[in-house]
Amino acid sequence: MLAKKLKMRQNAQMESVVHVEPALEAIPPIHPVFNTAIWLIAIYATVLGVKLFIKTKGDSRGLGIGLLIAVFGLAGIAAGWEYVIRIVIRNPDESSTLSVPILRTIMELGLLTALVSFTLVILSNLFLALKGSDVNRLQKALLRFGLWILGLSVMYQVHFADQYSIKTIVLGVGGALVFVVGLGLQRTLTNLFSGFDLQADRVFQKGDMVQIGVGGLEGEVWDTSLRSTRIYTLDGQMLIVANGELLTKEVLNLDHPTPTLRVRRNIGISYTTPPMRAKDVMLQVLRQDSAVLKSPAPLVLLLNYGDSCINYELRFWVASRQVMDEIVDGVLSRVWYALRESDIEIPFPLRTIRMVDMKADAQIVAAGEERITRTEQIVSKCPLFDEAHMGSLERRELARDAQEITLQPGELAVRHGEVSDHMYLIVLGSVRVLLKGKEPIEIQAPHWFGEMALLLDQPRSADVIAGDSGATLLRFAKASVMPVLNRRPEFAQKLRQISDERRNSSGLTEATNRIPSFKDRVVELLKRIAVSLKPW
Repeated sequence: MLAKKLKMRQNAQMESVVHVEPALEAIPPIHPVFNTAIWLIAIYATVLGVKLFIKTKGDSRGLGIGLLIAVFGLAGIAAGWEYVIRIVIRNPDESSTLSVPILRTIMELGLLTALVSFTLVILSNLFLALKGSDVNRLQKALLRFGLWILGLSVMYQVHFADQYSIKTIVLGVGGALVFVVGLGLQRTLTNLFSGFDLQADRVFQKGDMVQIGVGGLEGEVWDTSLRSTRIYTLDGQMLIVANGELLTKEVLNLDHPTPTLRVRRNIGISYTTPPMRAKDVMLQVLRQDSAVLKSPAPLVLLLNYGDSCINYELRFWVASRQVMDEIVDGVLSRVWYALRESDIEIPFPLRTIRMVDMKADAQIVAAGEERITRTEQIVSKCPLFDEAHMGSLERRELARDAQEITLQPGELAVRHGEVSDHMYLIVLGSVRVLLKGKEPIEIQAPHWFGEMALLLDQPRSADVIAGDSGATLLRFAKASVMPVLNRRPEFAQKLRQISDERRNSSGLTEATNRIPSFKDRVVELLKRIAVSLKPW
């Protein structure tokens, strides 16, 4: 009985008594100028807070909320509405009183919220300006937690350190955490730490297109948390994967380091078509398709000689996985039409059986050799292709794949802005180069044009039309000229020199992409932050 009374008395001594009583804090008098400045800042903070709260999200909205809370607390204190909560805590050893002014605490918590959010906004913009990527969620969460702990510690040290010992709070919170962790949440903790790993390694971010396993399911990362990841598949289904399971699988991020992807498709072409001609036709389809990226440049490679066809591979780049299927469909459809218009046969998967007439075949071969020899003689008359720059072997290689074109007077050879990379040799007649705002430039046979587009991979810089008597041209594909350029550096140097002289004389300058310096990026960042802090 005595022990029971002692225990009741001890419990009574440990009870906390909470008193709530209004009290107006004495605010020292402020100079009218400073008082006016404070209220002007408060008005600015109110307007800016409303703007950020309505028009923004994330940490920017948190900045607006913090400013509004701080202004509310300041206005309440100025109006004399301050209330103080007095918490009397009686322990066996001592009795402590903790006085908490409500409006002042609200104002300081609002300021702390605004400062934490503003720091995170500045950090995010800094990373985006300097590195091109935002801070990941794990880093933000840790930084936010650290800033809050620091801010609350400063508030405690300034206002409450002499009222209540922090040791009791630390021991109480630490004991509670140990109790929670000791419950054995093994699966939850596994997913939690896996989420930390995923976000720390920046495997993917929200909005990234990913593939689960090589050749596996594809979809967009809809959301990722420390426990699970949700993926919106291309079939419109929401796949929820625990982070612990996701770490055990191969994950392909189709959007990083860049969203561009290379596409590879095989096409079989008949043996009767010269490889350079087949490559040229398919390359023109790839280069004229606006959806196919110009850099890296598309390629057509000869893979091998099959049973009934020569196998080529189309390699080109698309902007992202989301648009890849439509682009591939369009490219393959246009390749089929282009090959058909050029009388190029696609024998696969059909097998073509042809009865061979040896005499007719010999005549076709002889006619082809005669055409190549005649074209080689025409090419040799041009100063650019003489013995000083290349030999008979290179001229014959160019002649073999050259295509003869006949133009009527005034007919266009190339159009300004056209995407093509052919080089032309004038065999008969002449052409006029029409530059905007300049006099036409007359080019007579035997001469050439079009080397700028071939060397620089740029759209045509001018219209070129046939002269008064028409023109006969030989068109050389880039696939035919580049091997000669690689083997003959003197020819490549001469061609580039003439191209530069023509560009300078015509007033054309090569566009260059200026990479912004560190100073430029910082200045742009400061301008963007200043604009975002305008209250209107």
